[in-house]
Amino acid sequence: MRIAFIGQKGIPGVYSGVERHVEELGARLAERGYKIFAYTGMNYNNFNGYYRAMKIIPVPSIPQKHTEMISRTFFSLLYLLNKEVDIVHIHSIDPAILSFILRLKSKVVVTSHGQAYRREKWGPIFKKISKLAEKGYTVFPNKRISVSKTLQKYYEKKYNCDVIYIPNGVNVKVINSTSAIQKLGLSKNGYMLFVGRILPTKGCDFLIEAYKKIKTDKKLVIVGGSSYTDEYVEKLKRAANENTIFLGYRYGRELEELYANAYCCVVPSEIEGLAITLLEAMSYGKCVIYSDIPENAEAVEGLGIPFRNRDIDDLASKIRFVIENPSHCEELGEKARERVKKEYNWDKIVDETEEVYHSLFR
Repeated sequence: MRIAFIGQKGIPGVYSGVERHVEELGARLAERGYKIFAYTGMNYNNFNGYYRAMKIIPVPSIPQKHTEMISRTFFSLLYLLNKEVDIVHIHSIDPAILSFILRLKSKVVVTSHGQAYRREKWGPIFKKISKLAEKGYTVFPNKRISVSKTLQKYYEKKYNCDVIYIPNGVNVKVINSTSAIQKLGLSKNGYMLFVGRILPTKGCDFLIEAYKKIKTDKKLVIVGGSSYTDEYVEKLKRAANENTIFLGYRYGRELEELYANAYCCVVPSEIEGLAITLLEAMSYGKCVIYSDIPENAEAVEGLGIPFRNRDIDDLASKIRFVIENPSHCEELGEKARERVKKEYNWDKIVDETEEVYHSLFR
């Protein structure tokens, strides 16, 4: 079976949870004998060839905030018109606005990873287009998937359509080294960690203000960078105190060690689909302090420390509690790791995705 992936920025998946999802899913499908073609943006990844047995095909785009996604999707479609594939699997709602074109020659599956129009960085015109894409998601594809049960219930209730729940997955690793973090001036259990793109809806401003209310020798480390949000990033840096460290994007061994050696992780998002950084923190056995939005609560299922979304004082009190209760923090982290192993296992996710693909031809 020949399957094309559209919607991801680049592979390897170092940009966001969508890209990591696509990389892990595509590579495992390729191992099972599927022919995988992944269309990526040249401005993110100009690699042209095979990676983890997937054929990576870079396409051009217009690298501006409001044009990058739709132009990359359009050029991917142009390339696909001359290629025979059995299934086109689109990742993210917004690229699916053009999915009706693909129905003319292929089966189409779309996975929702969240609702982009809820993010503050987008203007009113894009938000209207994104809401229109959401309606298209409920009509055009042959099959619809969502990465969280919260999203699944939302689509089924609002649009009266069938949506299949298949979550993000995560790889569980044991990392004992500290050499990479030592080069960054950090030590084991000496810092709290945030990982993610730095957008207003990721809640870093709440986190920084809450951290400033705490008397602690543990640093706050923020890993991630701008996503067309340079002004917001600079605002955060001006607001932060001297014990807050901005590391920008980090990948590979560095990121693994940052997770593995953190005292705890904080996920203060205002909105999510299913945060893969949350699952990653849990996979390293870390206690997670998280905003109590339904998507986060669904993933953690009580095996972490929730705070009221957008409430700086409540977040500060929960950070203080975690610092003062290391044994409880460690116990929650171990339970969270076991939950990830069971519920967010990539082999299980690939099995369920295969079932969706094969159901299209029955």
